[in-house]
Amino acid sequence: MKGRKVSLIRMFGYALGEGATSITMNGISNFAMLFYTQVLGLSAAYAGIALSITTLWDAVTDPVMGHITDNTRSRFGRRLPYVFWGGLALATSFFLLWILPGKFTEASAIFWCILLINLVVRTAVTVFVVPYTALGFEMCPDYVDRSRLQGVRFFLNQMVNLVFGAGAWSMFFRDRIAEDGSRIDGTQIQGNYLVMGGVLAVVSFIAIISCVLATRRYAANSRSMSMEGNTLKAFFRDMAGIFTDRLAWYVFGFFGVAQLAMLLVSQIQMFTYVHYMQFADNEKTCVHGTGMVAFALGSICLSRLVARFDKKAAGYIGMIISLSGGLALFAVFSTGLLAPQTLWGDVPIATVLFALFQGMWWGGCGILVPLALSMIADISAINRHRTGAAKDGSYSAVFSFFLKAATSFGLLITGWLVTWAGIVSGAEHQTVEAARNVSVMTFLSGPALVVLSFFILRKYPVDRAYMEKLHSEE
Repeated sequence: MKGRKVSLIRMFGYALGEGATSITMNGISNFAMLFYTQVLGLSAAYAGIALSITTLWDAVTDPVMGHITDNTRSRFGRRLPYVFWGGLALATSFFLLWILPGKFTEASAIFWCILLINLVVRTAVTVFVVPYTALGFEMCPDYVDRSRLQGVRFFLNQMVNLVFGAGAWSMFFRDRIAEDGSRIDGTQIQGNYLVMGGVLAVVSFIAIISCVLATRRYAANSRSMSMEGNTLKAFFRDMAGIFTDRLAWYVFGFFGVAQLAMLLVSQIQMFTYVHYMQFADNEKTCVHGTGMVAFALGSICLSRLVARFDKKAAGYIGMIISLSGGLALFAVFSTGLLAPQTLWGDVPIATVLFALFQGMWWGGCGILVPLALSMIADISAINRHRTGAAKDGSYSAVFSFFLKAATSFGLLITGWLVTWAGIVSGAEHQTVEAARNVSVMTFLSGPALVVLSFFILRKYPVDRAYMEKLHSEE
């Protein structure tokens, strides 16, 4: 479908909002489980329950927010007021997330504190992300340009994550040497998390303000627009229309399973870094950063893949790359072919290969994430053609619901899997068997789910010809 083109500069201005999301959500994804279990001493199962409940809350509130933003009358438009206020609430609550739990010593008090503050964080995420995503749908009505915008968005996501996620190991979690000469892992020191929370909250605040300023030209006065209104009846009518949209279900299903795969790998891999591979802080930065760079490269290449092969084929390419990386990690490290910390002369060959294969996994994922968002933008455009109603907020919200529901389920599973593997919360050292179990989960859980998502994606019928025919009928 053809439409006005959006300049790369404007796309990057919009993507600054994703930078704020990356800082906060990846900060939680990368370090919350370690903080709660290894520093505060909360069991992995309870930490997983708390994070799962709050993510599920985030998912459930998304459709409500989608309906609200679609029917908002404001001189600043339907999206930007929520992007601004929701973003500020997100930055503030993210800072409190690392401060308040440390005030308690009892496990029950820590659990309830984590639960409540994460509920606040996740509510702010809903208010910010749903209108922000819908704004991107409205900016790019062109079939290929939608992929380009989402590719730029997630390219910036991972570049920010590279600096403040992978870089966090060196910036905030540097190892220390104890008086007896032993190494103290930086993730075991509570003060490091407090510094990280303060710095990242400030940076995310700056990114949000910059995004609002960069996209203010899209804040069309909506006070005179014809809307259904924020009524309960209208909300259920919106949701019924989306949940009965057969085309949308292909995207929801395919990406819901793929998101679960990415969540499990991202959460469990941290334990593999620390306990199985026993990476030093600079090695963690290198390995973690390689995955982020690969994800970013996959995202930025998406528009070229779509232009040449179309969207479903681009998804197949991403899946093949991810599968190859995950299975290669298993073949090299879990079979005993190469032991962790193996050197080839002075070259840490185990670290290099781990970074390469994990980079392949995340590079393929970098194609799948923005691809799915561009697909749901297509589905929203098809719905607008059929009904005449613009429901970008509601479609983006329901997509977000499935994404977060998968994440919630994944967080719950993560806690169980880590406990089942034999990881003991608060222990200075883990058993060899527990470390090995966690590594196998890291290497195989993602590929197994990606295979399942393939069988859903292959049924997806929308392609370039489908959208061009739709456009010709307008």
